[in-house]
Amino acid sequence: MDLQDRRVLITGASSGIGAAVARAAAGSGAKVALLARRKGPLDELAAELGGTAVVADITDDAAAEAAVDTAAEALGGLDALVNSAGAFTPGPVGATDPAVWRSMIDLNVVALLVLTRAAIPHLRAGTSPTIVNLSSMSGRRVPNALAGVYAATKHAVHAASEGLRQELGPAGIRVTTVAPGFVDTPIAASWPDGPVREHFEERLRNAGLDPAAVAAAVVHVLALPPDVQVVEYAVTSIRQ
Repeated sequence: MDLQDRRVLITGASSGIGAAVARAAAGSGAKVALLARRKGPLDELAAELGGTAVVADITDDAAAEAAVDTAAEALGGLDALVNSAGAFTPGPVGATDPAVWRSMIDLNVVALLVLTRAAIPHLRAGTSPTIVNLSSMSGRRVPNALAGVYAATKHAVHAASEGLRQELGPAGIRVTTVAPGFVDTPIAASWPDGPVREHFEERLRNAGLDPAAVAAAVVHVLALPPDVQVVEYAVTSIRQ
């Protein structure tokens, strides 16, 4: 899967799926820009891959837009955007602070759209321009009551991606939704200790995909001929 000299911006690149995508894309020859909030891990990965680190809080609209421009300038343009940043905080609606919902919606949905809007002018001038939006199998069905709002954000990613596909297809920009099931990442690291976190982390260990498997799916999508578009790539562990 050859991405030689393709210029790829990956969000959420300091850990988990985003970091795995950065490694896989760079390993396939791409020039990568890595976007996240945590400077230390981002700088380390950028140094490892010979990429560009762009530190920003993408829930700040102006900072997100500036980050895209900074990445495009550093790479000499932009051929692909991989929207991998996301968050999941579980909880029933009846017992959750609305601020938690807004935080997930702002990162999982609004920031994705802001970044995409900022990237479109650069992608129009790119080679085989492609947008890959990381959603979830929770964007296809609601797994349980604790994940209802998170699933709503991922259903929104599916819907927004389809709208973008219809909007940008005539300009030659491909849009793909990648929907993984359980992936063994630190997504629950910030949750409070207790049975919910313990159960979830156990399921991740026992049934979660290696992030590298999701990254391979993303690289496959990016490496396809420019007139071939994967609308949705749903992937789970055989153990799930």
